[in-house]
Amino acid sequence: MEITGVDTPIVVPFDGRPAVAAFVNGMRRLWPSALIGFDDGEGSPTTDFDHPSGFPARGELAFARDDAMDEHWADHGYAAMSDGAGPVALFYTIHRNLVVDVDVAGEGGLGDDPLSGWTEVELALPEATTLTLVTHAPPAEDVFCTAILALLREARGYRRAVGGKG
Repeated sequence: MEITGVDTPIVVPFDGRPAVAAFVNGMRRLWPSALIGFDDGEGSPTTDFDHPSGFPARGELAFARDDAMDEHWADHGYAAMSDGAGPVALFYTIHRNLVVDVDVAGEGGLGDDPLSGWTEVELALPEATTLTLVTHAPPAEDVFCTAILALLREARGYRRAVGGKG
């Protein structure tokens, strides 16, 4: 099957497992009957979704609203259903001593900040989590995907700066 999802990568400068647990709870509020799959790449352990300590250092979470969405996902990948909603995945990995190349030129709400206009910045983090949200469309182009990204932002405890993208 062709890959149909759109990745939204995010790096946070901390152990993101509490944010992952909060995102799971947010998805449960959105979809009370959600089907949630979890894989850590090493045999899919039983995970206590209610406690961050229950999450291993890396994982892949898959969310479908119900059996109908799960079947739609199997047949059509991340494509949205007729109501505009689609399956969602969240991949995360905890890192130590992560180095990320960042281009801070252009939009982003930096304004007159000293970093404004810098390119090819190396960001070195002693601890970080990479999060990749996968939805059926770019969040900037779809109301449902925007709402899912907002849930992840809320779970992280961060808000976009005024003037930032998305």
